[in-house]
Amino acid sequence: MRISSKFKLTAISPLLLLMSCASNPFAISLGELADRDLDRLSDPERTLLDRAERGSAVTREPVEPVPEGSVRSYVRMALERNPSIRAAQQRALRLDERFAQSTSLDDPVLQITPIGEMADTAAGQVRVMTSLSQKLPYPGKLETRGKIAEQDAAIARQDFERVRLSVIGDTRRSYWSLYYAARAIEVTKESRDLLAQLREVAQAKYRTGTTTQQAVLRASVELNNLNNELITLEQRRATAAGMLNMLIDRPVDAPLEDPAPVSLTAFGAQLDALLASSERNNPSIKAFRERLKRFRVQRDLARLGRYPDFNVNVSYNIVNDEGLSPVANGDDQWWIGFGFTLPIWRDRLDAAEREATRGVLETAGLLANEQNLVAFRVQDSFVKVDTQQRQAALLRDVILPEARQTVEASLSGYRAGEVDFLTLVDNWRKLLDFKLMYQSNLSELERSFAELEEAVGFDFDRDGAPDRDGPVGPDANNADITKDGQ
Repeated sequence: MRISSKFKLTAISPLLLLMSCASNPFAISLGELADRDLDRLSDPERTLLDRAERGSAVTREPVEPVPEGSVRSYVRMALERNPSIRAAQQRALRLDERFAQSTSLDDPVLQITPIGEMADTAAGQVRVMTSLSQKLPYPGKLETRGKIAEQDAAIARQDFERVRLSVIGDTRRSYWSLYYAARAIEVTKESRDLLAQLREVAQAKYRTGTTTQQAVLRASVELNNLNNELITLEQRRATAAGMLNMLIDRPVDAPLEDPAPVSLTAFGAQLDALLASSERNNPSIKAFRERLKRFRVQRDLARLGRYPDFNVNVSYNIVNDEGLSPVANGDDQWWIGFGFTLPIWRDRLDAAEREATRGVLETAGLLANEQNLVAFRVQDSFVKVDTQQRQAALLRDVILPEARQTVEASLSGYRAGEVDFLTLVDNWRKLLDFKLMYQSNLSELERSFAELEEAVGFDFDRDGAPDRDGPVGPDANNADITKDGQ
């Protein structure tokens, strides 16, 4: 039978209308997305969407000042503003939404057949055919899928914690790099002033003929060398400040105050206790443990795949009253049907179980490797902290006092004509080097301590006890991954 073009257009017009109305329903701008969800988005989230819409870097609005110049203030700002932390938080929240999707039944299917050559029955001609069907997974499959979704969300939460710790560590390392550059500039300028005084003494002695021109020239060369070192230190300071600004989501050239001087503090934590804490708290280790659980649940789901899923359907046909039979009554037709899948392709089912088992073994190997890596990082950072703490104490208590006394004795001897100028300059240079070495040790000590805290998995005091005033503690993991705290 030929179907007319008019009939074809009539039949497909509802489909065309549906497609035209639903064409790319997600093609909205990020700004429109923010407007739709204003009651659920925070101000920082709307700002991020606005920046993504503009495609611009950090906003050039008036820069928010850092409340105080301590490392804790920078860490707090990084935790509040760093985009990578926000992205990791949103990923964890996004995966939380998969549980309801994984444990929900598939949408029922309603089928209506209003057009076509329907069957003529004794009761009358069928006018419309309808059916409603629902797929019902085998008992336990939805629950197991929900467990997999929960494990994915748990892994994302540990990844969020890992990103937080990484940003905290980077912020602290950048801060202490800035600290060293600032202190080195300060020490170098003080030494330059001292050298300028020594040159004046040498010039005075040269005018009286009690020293050679070589002494004056050596002082001038050292002064120019210090000016060159200051240029390099200024560059290092700008780099550290730019990195710190980036981590707290400010323009890289925003002004920052120099960190205040700090004193050397004792370090009394025990390596065994830190290793045990890292096994409990390191987010990378915890993430692999969650991944191990996930593959075990995935193996359970693969085993459930050997059982059939069910399908229930209800059909209802509308029948005309005018039938071919003289006894036509026009009664509508209805029936209920049942069906189920036939899991007969054993190769696929066996492969699904083997894949999950291999995933368990793979993750077990990765977990063991991560445990070894974290243990090495803890031990390496611990040794660095201990070594740098002892070196800094030796410089502060022994080497620097003796170097100062040597310079003072050399200066007195030079004025008395008992010591030549080159010896005086050499002793002055050693004092400058020791001062810079001491500040470098302080900076590297704090940088290594930040690496140690990152490897262990939480903030702690120098004696190894949890730092309750810090931004991250052993009981605070994933505290920010809540919908109320977005």
